[in-house]
Amino acid sequence: MQGFEFCCPTKIVCGKDALMKIGDELKGLKVSKPLVVTDQGLVKFGIAHRLFQILDSQGICYQVFDQVPPDSSLSVVNGLAALYEQNACDGFVALGGGSVIDTTKGAAASLSCKGVDFATLQGSEILDATLAPIIAIPTTAGTGSEVTLVAVVADTERQVKLSFTSYRLVPPVAILDPALTSTLPPKLTATTGMDALTHAIEAYTSIQKNPVSDAFALGAIALIKENIFIACAEGGNADARSALALGSLMAGAAFSNAMVGIIHAIGHSLGGLCHIPHGQAMMLLLPHCIDHNIARGLHVGLYGDLLHSLDEALYLATPAEERATAFAQLIHRMNARFHQEYEVPINLGDLGVERSQFAAIAKQARYDGAALYNAQEISLDDVLGILEAAY
Repeated sequence: MQGFEFCCPTKIVCGKDALMKIGDELKGLKVSKPLVVTDQGLVKFGIAHRLFQILDSQGICYQVFDQVPPDSSLSVVNGLAALYEQNACDGFVALGGGSVIDTTKGAAASLSCKGVDFATLQGSEILDATLAPIIAIPTTAGTGSEVTLVAVVADTERQVKLSFTSYRLVPPVAILDPALTSTLPPKLTATTGMDALTHAIEAYTSIQKNPVSDAFALGAIALIKENIFIACAEGGNADARSALALGSLMAGAAFSNAMVGIIHAIGHSLGGLCHIPHGQAMMLLLPHCIDHNIARGLHVGLYGDLLHSLDEALYLATPAEERATAFAQLIHRMNARFHQEYEVPINLGDLGVERSQFAAIAKQARYDGAALYNAQEISLDDVLGILEAAY
């Protein structure tokens, strides 16, 4: 066995009424005045108020920043960091999806590196200072940002997404409460759930995979496939919501250590240039990138293994040499079902992407950080072929 490293230092608080434990977790982190970070959607639909009511009932003094956009940016990160200092806060509570949690990570990193342009910190293991503690409370089951060492923040002026990577960015506490995702619409449940599935699949096929990340990835796939359609159909099903959230977290822990590949490289480019939501991009690209890899003889045996995790009966009924293709077809069918039942877009044309944008998307994707962990170097022709197939 080759040597490897695996790190997941996050304390996981999961289950019904888990949010009630927020006071104990803040006390454990010695946080007495947190800055709560969220977005207007969560405020509008009353989800943020659940947290506010609990904090009020437990006598916790806090400040609120509720202006995180769907695609956060460097200016939002800088504004959040300034508000933190102005109010003499001593920790963060991030309530939201990946954008909220990544914005919070970015602000914490910025505060730890005073006098340094935050945009220059992108890359691998860029932080050498202790960050303010973060309690991450995801309201979608997709990004896994509550346990990852990555923060993705947009540079809106250059229309690129910057990836910041450091083990110091991993939140010390994650709270998974099914009540916070029970009102998530089926379309968002589908796209964020498929985002999590993509994390697990890319972690399992990454050149940096290891036995522990594999175990997390396979466990995540099992939880996601058993619960994603139930959660879409029965939003208030607490067991399905909890399992899907845990699957997302486990997929996040897997890819945080094994990293991702071509799907994320193209997805980041689509997000930066075409403003496609990340989960939507992952869901749409996933089967086409698997097709691309199989055509080039990449991960064929691994995709066969994953077919067993996703559909054991189909695995047993399929000859070994055909299992990778059967796996790809199964992902295509999952997307088609989401499209039929919930009108989730499954091609780029429906999302307003134009072929005239393909060249720019391909150029940016080729040099995305995720491309470093792909089994083969990503060429412009590779990306163009995938985009055409997904169109």
